Amino acid sequence: MTRSRTVIPLLLAVGCLAGACAPRYARRAELPPGEENQRQAIVDYAAGLLGVSDLRSLNKNFKNDCSGFVNGVYAMKGRTIAYAKVKKDRSLSESLCLTLEDKGLAFREGRPNVADAVFFSNTYQAPYNSITHVGLVEKIGDDGTVSILHYASGKVSRISMNLRHPDTHKDEDGKVLNDYVRKDPGGKGRKNYLSGARFHSYGDVFQFTGNQR
Repeated sequence: MTRSRTVIPLLLAVGCLAGACAPRYARRAELPPGEENQRQAIVDYAAGLLGVSDLRSLNKNFKNDCSGFVNGVYAMKGRTIAYAKVKKDRSLSESLCLTLEDKGLAFREGRPNVADAVFFSNTYQAPYNSITHVGLVEKIGDDGTVSILHYASGKVSRISMNLRHPDTHKDEDGKVLNDYVRKDPGGKGRKNYLSGARFHSYGDVFQFTGNQR
């Protein structure tokens, strides 16, 4: 018994050194007063950019890619994203996800909030398993379908994702549950390339940028 009590704390300590004791994200049951409106203002601004191809022409905060879209939208609403986990030869979307994970603001389970980030993995061919794309939660339907605003294929657009049915493109009524976020070389959509299947995690960018202000 004495040996067991000695080993367990040691294992816990090693786990903490390895990062296993990073704080878990705790979704708030109710948002603080005014936050819901602020979050909605962010996605309303982002939705106003639908169809825009050259984001750089709007403001220097933007770049014409997925992370540049997220950065620019938040910056235009007065909230700067301060990256802390930038890695060489890795995407900025992955760096943002790692930054949020480090702060205990990334999560996979549960319902996201409006204006949260949505991260996807391997949406294009890469030499390593990584996060390659990011968008913003616009709204969440009663059936669990999440509407996401993102920059892809040269413009700002909207896609759907439903984690209750990650391998289903459309339901029986023809409603799109999961859009394709990657196509095979022949252009035919593959089941495992749907948004729900490529989902990696959510991230509370709003709370993170609020802490930086």
